[in-house]
Amino acid sequence: MGETERKAPAPKKRRTPPVVTGVKQTLAILGKALATVFLIMVITGSIMACFLTVYVVGFLDDESEFDLTNLELRYTTILYATDQETGEEYELQRLHGAENRIWCDIDQMPQSLLDATVCGEDKRFYTHQGVDWRRTVFAFLNMLRGGNVQGGSTLTQQLIKNISGDKDVLVERKIKEIFRALSLEKKYSKEEILEAYLNSIHLGNNTDGVQAAANLYFGKDVKELSIAESAALVAITQNPSQRELFNHMEGNTERREWILGQMHEQGKITDSEYNAAIKEKIKTVEKAVQTEKTYSLNYFEDYVLDEVVEDLVNEKGYTQTKAEEELLTGGFRVYTTMDAGIQSFLDEKFADLDSENTIFPAVRGYDLKTFAYVEDQPDCAMVIMKPDGTIVGLAGGRGEKQGDRVLNLATDGVRQPGSAIKPVASYGPAMEFDMIYWSKMFQDAPVSQERDSSGVLREWPINHYGRYLGPITVDEALRRSTNTVAVRVVELLSPQTSFNFLRDKFHISTLVEDGTYNDIGRAQMALGAMTNGVTVLELTAAYQIYANGGLYYEPHSYTKVLDSEGNIILDKSSPVPERVVSEDTAEVMNKLLQRVTGAQYGTGTASRFGSMPVAGKTGTSSNDIDQWFVGMTPYYVGGVWFGYADNSNIQVQYTQYAPPIIWKNVMSAIHEGMDIASFPESGKVVSLEYCTVSGEIATASCPATAQGWYKESNIPGTCTEHLGSVESEEVEDWGRRDDDDD
Repeated sequence: MGETERKAPAPKKRRTPPVVTGVKQTLAILGKALATVFLIMVITGSIMACFLTVYVVGFLDDESEFDLTNLELRYTTILYATDQETGEEYELQRLHGAENRIWCDIDQMPQSLLDATVCGEDKRFYTHQGVDWRRTVFAFLNMLRGGNVQGGSTLTQQLIKNISGDKDVLVERKIKEIFRALSLEKKYSKEEILEAYLNSIHLGNNTDGVQAAANLYFGKDVKELSIAESAALVAITQNPSQRELFNHMEGNTERREWILGQMHEQGKITDSEYNAAIKEKIKTVEKAVQTEKTYSLNYFEDYVLDEVVEDLVNEKGYTQTKAEEELLTGGFRVYTTMDAGIQSFLDEKFADLDSENTIFPAVRGYDLKTFAYVEDQPDCAMVIMKPDGTIVGLAGGRGEKQGDRVLNLATDGVRQPGSAIKPVASYGPAMEFDMIYWSKMFQDAPVSQERDSSGVLREWPINHYGRYLGPITVDEALRRSTNTVAVRVVELLSPQTSFNFLRDKFHISTLVEDGTYNDIGRAQMALGAMTNGVTVLELTAAYQIYANGGLYYEPHSYTKVLDSEGNIILDKSSPVPERVVSEDTAEVMNKLLQRVTGAQYGTGTASRFGSMPVAGKTGTSSNDIDQWFVGMTPYYVGGVWFGYADNSNIQVQYTQYAPPIIWKNVMSAIHEGMDIASFPESGKVVSLEYCTVSGEIATASCPATAQGWYKESNIPGTCTEHLGSVESEEVEDWGRRDDDDD
């Protein structure tokens, strides 16, 4: 090859048109952008899905709020009493807070009420699963057109609103309601949901639930409703303020007739039933009787509420606030121990100040601060219970009662008991410990004497009869309410022992134990000069042991408390007593207290009526500020306090001591027609003659004797003071001690 080889020239590249290049670049950018947007949407969607999942799970978790077996609705509490003749329980009082509701089981509701509810409010109730999607879609479309999301709610959804209180018109609330309804329908039957709904709906005039509404408007039980009355109640639900039956009968009629038409159209009532219901004239009870008013409680009802609250706190661990709220809104059924006849008598007589038949003697009062006479008569309080602690009547004050749950002087008033404390703080414990017996002799003489700064000799204690009698028996000391002997008996016991007995055995809760001023002392335990005092209720309960053979029963105003579902939450139907003293101690003390009311110089003789055995003790605090009588029959134990709440005193120049007279006037009335009965006997007490000089068991040589009752375990020896013949036939003239009664 002679000539040099040449390379082929490279092919020329085609030049892409600028337009195409621009399109490609744009598409590339757009693709990247779309991919980015897509990824953002995926990520955002995933995040939103997570949030939505959590949100939905939250809704589903809400089903725990709606336990239909334990609805936390606000139910009406009802107090019951027992008819003393038939033994049947009857409704005594209804209590409620902002809502009046009484639970009613579905099997106690008439079929017409169930049909009226479903036909008028949710005709597909038995076929949907908690949500009527057709109605729900229409409701949301209405919202999109500028309306709201109301409407479309099923009975299940309405129930949720009623028990949750969540009624805000919001999309969020509606969605939450839907999930809750779906969940609720999985857990409960249609009957359970319908039952809860009919017990939760508001039906005007501060009334909730069909039972309370049937009582309010028609004065009847819900099971007695007619078809028309059933439709009338259901008609109220959509707009209670415009369709309730007392003031808006016209609005109710329009809706009621529509509901009856729906019942007829859906085959729930026949032609004849429809026509009869349309023609039926709805008659409500008298509005003046049933319209909402402040309910009026008597003193017994006041106390039973206080006792239930206290027991809910102490036994169930409630706070005070929760106990008070539950009492008014928990739908409790409280079965009281009140005797309506006794309580009515107390209510009437304690309110009546001016009647010719008043139970109160007139006395004169004196203000110790202003040194002026008091025009008003003293106040008074009384408790009556059976010997087993069952409270049957309470009077917490004198005159017209001023409102509900006001100061109750019978249960809350703390007053000094004076000598009324002696049987439980002094003589009773000493008798139990065999330190004393019926005829044991004590010196009625000053326990202490000292001269004051002026040189005047001061003797303590003084007796109400103004002198000292020398040696006297326990029987006479208790009859006369002798202060010196009571102090000497407490000294035998020791003030601490007396105090412990009152606190631990008699459950006196107002004692003061600590501090400079306390109740561990001779004057406090023997004479009732306590720091604060005692209540009528607790002192009366202490005396019960001398009427029942020595047992202490906790005083109680109810037998049982049921919750809204009928479960017993508090029970006192079978109280377990505590033995305080032996049967023979109780019997001897009872006979001593019968001497107070029936023997010469007994301070309580004015309490006796007819042939009924009566035992008891008077008591008076310093300056006659507080006067007492606590007495008993074989049927009842009753305590009376009489005095001025502001501590004015009752003038000591009284001609008659009021408390035993008040006690007699009440007790004679409530015992009318009762058989004469006897106090329990132990079989361990003997009756023996004792020497009135030595107090020992008499011999034929003793110049004067009397009858006494003794525990077989504590009989004194035979009198050694009178051995041989009687030197003188003169017998001590007991009439020399002719002083006025306590």
